[in-house]
Amino acid sequence: MMRFLAVIVSTPMADPNDLAGDARFLRGGGATGALIAKLDWAPTALGPLRDWPDALKAATAMILHASLPMSILAGVDGIEIYNDAYAELIGRRHPKALGARARDTWNNSDIIAQAISSGLGGKNLTLRDVELTLDRRSGPEPAWLNIDCSPILHTDGRPLGVLSIVVETTDRVLAERRVADDAVRQRRMFEQAPGFICILQGPDHVFEFVNNAFKGMFGNRAVIGRRLRDVFPRLGEKFPPIMDMVYRQGERYIARAEPIWLRSTRDGPREERFVDFVLEPVVGERGDVTGVFCMGFEVTDQVRAQAAVLESERRLSAAVSIARLGAFEWDLETREATLDARAREIFGFGPDEPLKIEDVAARIDSRDMERLRSSAEKPGVRREFEYRINLPDGSVRNIVSLSDALHAADGRMLRVTGVFDDVTERRRAEKRQRLLINELNHRVKNTLATVQSIAAQTLRSAPDLPRAREAFEARLLALAAAHDLLTAESWHGARLSDVVASAMAPFETVRRPQISRSGPAVWLTAQRALALSMALHELATNAVKYGALSIPEGRVTIRWTVSDHHRLTLSWVENDGPPVRPAERSGFGTRLLQRSLARELGGDVVFTFAPEGVRCEIHCTIADTRPSAAPEPIEV
Repeated sequence: MMRFLAVIVSTPMADPNDLAGDARFLRGGGATGALIAKLDWAPTALGPLRDWPDALKAATAMILHASLPMSILAGVDGIEIYNDAYAELIGRRHPKALGARARDTWNNSDIIAQAISSGLGGKNLTLRDVELTLDRRSGPEPAWLNIDCSPILHTDGRPLGVLSIVVETTDRVLAERRVADDAVRQRRMFEQAPGFICILQGPDHVFEFVNNAFKGMFGNRAVIGRRLRDVFPRLGEKFPPIMDMVYRQGERYIARAEPIWLRSTRDGPREERFVDFVLEPVVGERGDVTGVFCMGFEVTDQVRAQAAVLESERRLSAAVSIARLGAFEWDLETREATLDARAREIFGFGPDEPLKIEDVAARIDSRDMERLRSSAEKPGVRREFEYRINLPDGSVRNIVSLSDALHAADGRMLRVTGVFDDVTERRRAEKRQRLLINELNHRVKNTLATVQSIAAQTLRSAPDLPRAREAFEARLLALAAAHDLLTAESWHGARLSDVVASAMAPFETVRRPQISRSGPAVWLTAQRALALSMALHELATNAVKYGALSIPEGRVTIRWTVSDHHRLTLSWVENDGPPVRPAERSGFGTRLLQRSLARELGGDVVFTFAPEGVRCEIHCTIADTRPSAAPEPIEV
């Protein structure tokens, strides 16, 4: 380094300030060089310019002619000497920092001490992305710097100070932080997404991320770091090849209404589900595929509501990877429109029909045209629009177009090229998903209201807290059993025979059954099934405590009939039990039967306390039909 400095000092330089004498080495040093010449250095540890060591003068001359920000911290006090570029970098600290001790002008004393120590120790020091506060024109602001420090030596090799080359990295650091923040926001967005999301890495499809919706649907099992095959060992032969295709070929895969058998927990019951999902290749910085991104929604209710239509779509979903895009080009000078076969298919044009731009625009819904015109007038080359088109057969499609414009040298727009994407089905699926969420919210609210009513009535009628707890738990179990029964039928309803069997199951004995039941096939709505299930539970509980089921000889007969006018009559008759006496006050069960049940069924309930046993008759009108059965799904 000293040879290099000697060459610089010995080379004649331009001297706009005509410096002479002791300041000759500052010639051509710019505004900062002139300030160094004018500054009284005698009070500093360096002394006047004439006493400066040759090595310090050479180093000073070198940095003054450098275009990069450079500074010198001379001696143990770290007296600052720097060039014009450094002066611009430090802002308002200049010129008071010139000739001052670095520790007096900078609040980062540890960095200053580290730099001085390395220089006086004859060692190099590299600092990367050091955060400092710089007082610039707009005021104090954070800045990040790369600082490379090298020792300045006397001719005899003794340390003299440290030479620092400074490169500001603020833009890069802030850009990297923005990227990191974007990644955090994206991960948080994935966590909160209503649909299930998972990211799998590598050819073995190892789970890297799953969101809350994924855990809720597939069970809160440990999946991170495990292979897809290990987490779901019964995937069969269908899904692994699809995952391999997406990973190896980098192609998107879309599945609609895919049927699966799923266990929410390891030991839980299997549940029939249907899902929409898309598999996207995850592309790394080098352009290679590093994993697979999966996002989907459960669409079970929609599938079962439209079973016939969606059955055909399920058979086709395995063969469909991605909807084709239609290409187009507008010649704005001739007004000719060029559309490929797919674009003509989307807009409903014939294969050989000559087209003008106006012909295509005429298919766009008038409600969207004004918005498209105003957006097209805004400056920019690439544009993306979504709008509706009306086809000759009366159907409406949702279209997304992405286009680039080609301009002439004078700024005139010559051509527009781009692609069309028919997103009609996607928008319909999004609408169905919103309907599903609204329906789920409605069911949850109804269930909570039922539990609240059971709790209030139980606590009000129970003589003490232990018996209140026992009764409340029994009623919740009855409600849960009814929910399980309805879940098996996707909440379309349930058979009356299944409702009776489920409600009576906890009260029947294996050796000598005491409960007989008979009646024709009757289909009930979910609301009526829940109401009858709770009513039968209350009748059975009362019979176990006080009636026919309290002794081995007692009998209970449950019969139901349906008249030609769809009038349902269900009777509960107890025999051979203890003598019956009417209760002094109505309990929860009686109130449930006489008030709530009648209201829920839209009928009437007759309760008789006959000496030979309790009798209850329930009358209501039914007009329900069972929906057609859904196809058997594959098992996962």
